[in-house]
Amino acid sequence: MAFWTIRKEKNENRQPDKVAGLSLLELLVSVLIISILSLLAVPSFQRWQEKNAFKHFATRVTELAKQTRIHSLAQQKTFYLIAKIETDNCLLISNEQDCSCASYQTCALNEASYWELPTAWNTKLSTVGSTDKTVAFNKHGTLNFGSNTTFTLSSEHFNAKVTFSSLGRIRLCSEQSFVGIAPC
Repeated sequence: MAFWTIRKEKNENRQPDKVAGLSLLELLVSVLIISILSLLAVPSFQRWQEKNAFKHFATRVTELAKQTRIHSLAQQKTFYLIAKIETDNCLLISNEQDCSCASYQTCALNEASYWELPTAWNTKLSTVGSTDKTVAFNKHGTLNFGSNTTFTLSSEHFNAKVTFSSLGRIRLCSEQSFVGIAPC
């Protein structure tokens, strides 16, 4: 008990400690540092987001083209990859040449065969003459019209091309460096 008594006496004679915490100046300096770092990071983060969105856009167009070719080979009949870019801004797979974005429920193969083109980052799909384009794959997986065609993909900072050869080969290439996309 004597220990507690002595200890109590020491605590009673001691001055109270300062309150631990941050001063207003320290808080303002830390907020300033964080805001400067975020101002530097936001533009590069937005560029990263645009790059990933564009890569998804380009690979999705290529996947739909490859699916069209696979359907024509598997079912031994003509299938169409229809790019409606003048008014509707969609891409779809159908076995009917006159299918449109408005009537895709009745003429597209399934829900996965229809895709509304994204508008974020000003992504655009264009063809020669900026008109609607129908790419027809016959039962042999080659193009019906017998000549190469190209879809040009673009966003604010990135460009790519999807090229269809007359033999039915589909090639995606980019003018910028992307992991997983060949350079043009």
